[in-house]
Parts: sequence; C-alpha cells; structure tokens
Amino acid sequence: MKPITATTALLFFALSAGTVHSEEWTPAWAASPEAVWSSEFDFPTGLPDSIAGQTIRQPLTLAWGGDSLRITLSNSYGTKPLPVDEAMIALGGKAAALEGQELPILFGGKSEVTIPPGARITSDPVALPVEAGQRISVTLSYGEGAVAEDFHWDARETGFVLDEDQIDAEITARVTLSDVLTDRPADMVVVAIGDSITDGNGAALNEDVRWPDFLSRRLAPEGVAVINAGISGGRLLSNGMGESILARIDRDAFAVPGVDAVVLLIGTNDIAWPGSSFAPDETPMTLERLQAGIAAVSAKSKARDMRLIVGTVPPFRGALPGTPMAATYWTAGKDALRREFNDWLRKTDLVDGLVDFDAVLRDPDDASRLKPAYDSGDRLHPSAAGNEAMAAAISLELLEGEPR
Repeated sequence: MKPITATTALLFFALSAGTVHSEEWTPAWAASPEAVWSSEFDFPTGLPDSIAGQTIRQPLTLAWGGDSLRITLSNSYGTKPLPVDEAMIALGGKAAALEGQELPILFGGKSEVTIPPGARITSDPVALPVEAGQRISVTLSYGEGAVAEDFHWDARETGFVLDEDQIDAEITARVTLSDVLTDRPADMVVVAIGDSITDGNGAALNEDVRWPDFLSRRLAPEGVAVINAGISGGRLLSNGMGESILARIDRDAFAVPGVDAVVLLIGTNDIAWPGSSFAPDETPMTLERLQAGIAAVSAKSKARDMRLIVGTVPPFRGALPGTPMAATYWTAGKDALRREFNDWLRKTDLVDGLVDFDAVLRDPDDASRLKPAYDSGDRLHPSAAGNEAMAAAISLELLEGEPR
C-alpha cells in the first residue's frame, strides 16, 4: 500500500461508553462530516485513490468514559450505499491490534453493514471499559465498490491504511467515523463548534492540543464531557470546506445527545474569504449580515432551550505568509469589520455568555496580530500555548446556568 497524506473523515463514528442496557449515552468524541470536495479546490483532500477493499485504522482520544462503547458510521453526503464488511475496536493507538485484543463491532448483531446514502448507522454496544483521556482505535474494512463521499479534513490525528497487520500508509483524515458515545452519564455536555481554530489547524498532530482538548482535560474531573465539532474552513453564513454553521449546527451541536451548552467561535472566514483566492468574486462581508447570522443561531438555540456561548474573533494580520492568500486574506478593512463584530458580540443580549478570545490572543503591542507566543507560525491559528490560553478563558460558571 502507498503512503497517503489525508485529512479526511470517511470513518465518522460514535463511540459510547456504558452498560449494554443503558438508555442514556454520553458523547465521548466527534468528527463532524463534510462533503468531499472537487479537485479544483485550493487544498487536496488527501484521500486515497479508493477505499474499496481497504482497511483503515483510526486512533482517537475519548473525552468521557464508560463501560461500553458504540460507534456511528456516516454516509451523510454519500450518493450511493457504503458497504463496511467489518469493524473492530481496541484500546491503544497506532499498534492497537497488538496492544490489546480487538473486539468486533456489530450492527444489529451482524459484522457487516451497508450505510444508505445520506444516512448514519450506530453500532450495537461493545463491552469495553474506558476512561476520559483513554486512547482507542477503530478499524474499518470497506467492501468492494465503497466510495468515500464524506470525510473530515485535517483531523489532527494520524490514521493508518493496513495491509493485513502491517501499516501500509498514513492518513491525517477521518473516514466514515463521526462520533463516539458512552453509557456513563455526564453532569454536563459541551459542544465546541466553529472553524479551523476549533478544529485544530496549527496544532501538532497526535498531541491533543486543540483548545477543546485542553478544556476537556480540565473539566472532565468536574463531570463535563467536551466534544469538538469544528470544521476547518467553516463559515457562519456560507458553505466553505463544509456546510455553514447555520446549515449544520442543528445536526452537529444541538442534536448531540445530552448537550447542555454550545461554544461557538466563527466569523474569521466570513470576513477573510471574500476577495481572496478562496472566494475571489464574493462581495465583502458586512456587520449587518454577521449580526443576522448570530441572531439566526440564537433563535435556533432558544428553540432548543440550549445555552449559547460565543467567542470573539481573534486577530489575523499577516495570515498565511508565503501563500497566494497572503495579500488578500487580511486587509485593514477586514480587520476593522472584525473589531466592529467583536464589539457588537461583547454587547449583544442574543447570547448567554461570551468568551473574549480576541483579548486573550491578541498582541498587546498590535491588536491586529496574534501575540507571538500564541502564534502557530501562520499568523492565523493559535499555537499549543494559545489553545491552552483559550481553554483557560472558559470557566465552568460561564457554561452553567439557564439558557435565555
């Protein structure tokens, strides 16, 4: 098998930890699905040429524990049935099959499952005790004719294409795997949703140093499960490298089992993309449109009786140096709009709380730039230290309380 560089999620699954007869499942991990884009887009998908007949192992770190697990496989954007011949689960990461006995994952008592177009399938419970912070791996063997039509780009976690028990290629993507559930009840479930800053672009691979990771480790001992629903390239109002927040927040946040609060950080790409090579013909964003988008999210959260926390948009002057986007992604006009939007977010009563990520991350000597210690190097995405500072700005008290 050939080396693969992918940031895809053909394996979207839900792992649940709990007893076999539990009626309440708590989310323990997630990777929001997005449609595979065409070759004309600026970034390659990183997917293998074909997943038909392939076996792919995907390690991950759980945010919550339990006694049993369930996984959910996604074909949300598929246009044809997706056959999975076998699914296995084991403790451990890269060499999971060697580190512990792999257990079969069944679907309605059967080892194979075919996921209809546009659907998700959740497995039967698997008795496998786990704790928050536990590393596990899910291995999926795809049937002949399987086609990857959903994925999760930039998973920040290396996956492996297998040839029998040998690693044939590495991928940095999720394929079909969308979420993990456990049977142990949490006192609170929090979903972090947004763009690449939440998804973890700029964070080191395989180190769990995205801001939701830091928040999860801090709050798990307090009974809080934190789930990451970020998608790189995401926007509030328009589809980008995934559907807009307005299109997907019901599925990826408000419909998550047991969710109590949602932390939304969005707006960078809405402001920056118009006029750049990502969206050269789009009209510039306006404050009024951003306000209307937040109002629409607010209405959705209120209808779901959900607590909504928003984050201010961090600075990004000088973003993407050395790339074709450098001259157009940031402009003084875009930065002025970002500041106007942040000032409005700080005052609006449409949300239940605010995290001032802008204040946390900005350079005290130049408020249009990231603080050097918090810059991953691309002037756009936070470093591990920056992600840790973001998580530290979110208190348990902010997440608690009744929604509007």
